[in-house]
Amino acid sequence: MKTIRKLFIALLSLYAGAALADFYHIGTVHNGVGSISDNTVSLGGRDWRHVSAAAQPGGIGIGSAGTIDHRSGFLQAVEVRRRDLDTDGDGVPDELDWDNDGDGLSDWDEVTGAPWGGIVTSNPNNPDTDGDGASDLMEAIAGTDPTNPDSVFEIIHIDSDGADAEVTWTARGNHERIYVVRTLDDSYDGTPSEVIWSNTVAGGEAPWFETTETVTDPAGDARFFAIEVLKP
Repeated sequence: MKTIRKLFIALLSLYAGAALADFYHIGTVHNGVGSISDNTVSLGGRDWRHVSAAAQPGGIGIGSAGTIDHRSGFLQAVEVRRRDLDTDGDGVPDELDWDNDGDGLSDWDEVTGAPWGGIVTSNPNNPDTDGDGASDLMEAIAGTDPTNPDSVFEIIHIDSDGADAEVTWTARGNHERIYVVRTLDDSYDGTPSEVIWSNTVAGGEAPWFETTETVTDPAGDARFFAIEVLKP
């Protein structure tokens, strides 16, 4: 089953929280000795011992007395050198945070540009690389360029055509996104929920397939409009 990600043209608020933990580098365990040191170091009220690995990969070594000597395989240790660097303020230092800027995209995705097919990369320390008001995650869902402030998913016109209303928005063509046009009457109550149109959009040129799309609403009443984009 495909996961469908969707985005409204709206103000979104993202929050990520995590408890601050103590992380220490005790020693390398990649030397293959397969022993446990008798020396201990007390850090943060806990005693730590150096544990090494052997016979990569392998099982659990059993001693003659039936005790477990060591577990074969690589172990990892982490040293946090800059606990003060926490770009998104979530309590997790950047060195341990999968998403430094808290925009919902992993640092790996941003530095490789994976959400955009590697065409561009975004800044993992800035939730809105191009400063256009749409986060890098929003741009990934909409298929817009996170490095170009003129490339953004938005309604650009709501015009009258006789008794009808015409709604125009910036779209990604080539049938790569599904758009849903929703309306709400002038009661100022609730969010647009009535669907008047839903489809993909053609047009545009590679690699971004930037285009616009217009939908006509024949209702004839004063109404609000919202456009939703879904990434199949």
